[in-house]
Amino acid sequence: MARLFINGNIHTMEKNRQTAEAFIVDGDSFVFVGDKEGANAFINENYEGQAFEATDLAGRLVIPGLIDSHMHFIPYAQSIKSAILSGSKSVEEIKERMKAHLKSNPPKEGAWLQGEGWNNDYFEGENRFPDKHDLDEVSTDMPVITFRACIHIASLNTRALELLNINRETAPAYGDLVDLMDNGDPSGIIKENLIELAIKAKNAYSLESLKDLILSTQNDFAEQGLTSIHSDDIAALPGHDYELLIRAFHELDQEGRLKVRISQQCRFENIDQMKEFMAKYPPGWGNKFRLTSIKSFTDGSLGARTALLREPYADDPSTRGIQMISQEDLDELVYLADSQGYPVAVHAIGDKAIEIVLNAVEKTRKATGNSSIRHGIVHCQITDEALLERIKDLELITYIQPIFIDYDMNIVESRVGPDLAKTSYAWKTMVTKGIHASFGSDCPVESFRTMDTIFTAVSQKNISGKEKRVFHEDQRLTMDQALYCYTMEGAYASSEENIKGSISPGKLADFIVLDTDIFTIKDQEDILKTKVSQTYLSGDLIFER
Repeated sequence: MARLFINGNIHTMEKNRQTAEAFIVDGDSFVFVGDKEGANAFINENYEGQAFEATDLAGRLVIPGLIDSHMHFIPYAQSIKSAILSGSKSVEEIKERMKAHLKSNPPKEGAWLQGEGWNNDYFEGENRFPDKHDLDEVSTDMPVITFRACIHIASLNTRALELLNINRETAPAYGDLVDLMDNGDPSGIIKENLIELAIKAKNAYSLESLKDLILSTQNDFAEQGLTSIHSDDIAALPGHDYELLIRAFHELDQEGRLKVRISQQCRFENIDQMKEFMAKYPPGWGNKFRLTSIKSFTDGSLGARTALLREPYADDPSTRGIQMISQEDLDELVYLADSQGYPVAVHAIGDKAIEIVLNAVEKTRKATGNSSIRHGIVHCQITDEALLERIKDLELITYIQPIFIDYDMNIVESRVGPDLAKTSYAWKTMVTKGIHASFGSDCPVESFRTMDTIFTAVSQKNISGKEKRVFHEDQRLTMDQALYCYTMEGAYASSEENIKGSISPGKLADFIVLDTDIFTIKDQEDILKTKVSQTYLSGDLIFER
């Protein structure tokens, strides 16, 4: 049955920024977009004598469904069952929250006690990471792990160290991924790749339990107006079990229970596993759940000082960060992915890490002569003019997170110095240069609240803290630019701009209705108060406030 939506303030986000007051949905797609008279004429011509539904939008703002171009669906779903440690003001508070969570949510036998979200930069008084002695006060009988907000540093108790076989003898093999105390014993603080070893040990799912986990949180995205997300999930399963992940999402899709479109950014344990995967699954495989890119890491996070810089950290000259993959290995990975038609989406925060990605893509382009594969850089934070020009020339996508400035504005200058800080988080510069920049959240590192992302993008202000500050005033995006990055650019990043991302005839009917016209808001703070009234996926109402 055709459905008419009329009397709307519809911003289509088409390239010509066409607005409309009505559209018609038939099946899962838009078949008409325009004015009321045109809609009525279209119905008379194509649906004479047929029943159709009509919805009065009552002048409310309608935009395409929003697309989060980088997050971690499964880790987010897992985090809901964890102790929430964000906002903790001290290690003592972390311990108290963990104890309270353990008391009210006793885990099953053999399970780990997990906490997420602490950030030592917000601690009052002693600024340090919790260690094994702290977490042993929570429990010595069961393994305990707590993740820093960036998820590039974690803390383990003694029991967890024992299960992972991290001790005085084995720790040296991990190098700077394990912190040691003065006597050579592991402190319980681990970093980067070693965290995956802990994740592998604590996460185990059957097919049905994984499907239940997905279903338990997918409606959260619809409430925020997200109809599509690009997600890095394979590494959240033991052994990077991509077959189990694919089967769980695919079955939910076939059963009609998947209420968000998933573009999987596929991350593997090693090159051999990646080759095995690509031999089985072509790029784009799937329906609402699709396989769209190969994910890799070059460095860590700025907050943890593991982002890879060209020069030593301004506030810790002993380190330039951690390089997670060699130039040679990334060259091989990019070439192999490209040869199979798979784009790469490579995590790179520091300027040296970004340079490594650019070198790898440039080398592949020269070897193949093919520039049609849409490779990209996830985060792309610490940049200068020359790096941005190379990104533009190589036509790379940048997967950016405006919400990051809420915290990073407090540390970036101290980490990299004032000169480099001024040319970093350069969202406006990217858009002005014509770089394809798509919005994401990196959830659960940050919240996927969509109005928070839009607010930080257009205001360059922090959300948390008592005092509002402007970070880079010259990097403020217009509302139109921000929403384009949140819709059409997200679709472009998964090579789906021809089927979604705007309200246009022939495209999937993914759209949302807002309770406020954010294009005409006078006070930017009101963006944060704006709510999604309704979310539609394939023309079906999947959320209503």
